[in-house]
Amino acid sequence: MNDAKIWEVLEPMYPVALEDVPLDGQWLKPPFANDAAGRAIVCNDGDFQFVVVNRKSRAVQYVCEDEETLIASTLDVLPAIVAAWGSIDRDTVGPEDDDDFSAVKKSFQEQLTVLDPAAAAANEFWALYTDELTSDDYVDLDDEAEEEEEPESDSGDNDRPSSDASFVDA
Repeated sequence: MNDAKIWEVLEPMYPVALEDVPLDGQWLKPPFANDAAGRAIVCNDGDFQFVVVNRKSRAVQYVCEDEETLIASTLDVLPAIVAAWGSIDRDTVGPEDDDDFSAVKKSFQEQLTVLDPAAAAANEFWALYTDELTSDDYVDLDDEAEEEEEPESDSGDNDRPSSDASFVDA
């Protein structure tokens, strides 16, 4: 699969829809560089995270160091997955309300299972990402109990000068 065919699919989503995909990094335009395996790098965080398109199988994968997960089993199904995620991402309160987000996560997983069963598998990109957002490890700073400042003791003599102050009666 050449760069022109890859861009034919990505261009209608560039950049707005692709920005909905929960990844750090910049989505790229052709010409696409290849990684060591000969896959086209279509998104790069400038460090060690990439999104690649396998030029032979057309699979879209997320690569983070030595781990690879499937975003879409073929590039052709990616726009439908991105659209499904984008509508959920825009219409959801988000992880601030875990119960609501869990319901939306389930809805997205159901849509993903229909769109691309392989990408919906438990250890693939979307499942890992949505599990992370709804895990008990996720803590919203707004939900944390705010530390209350220790009230200052009021002895009733706050307006008087301290005992070591000198006064001269005139």
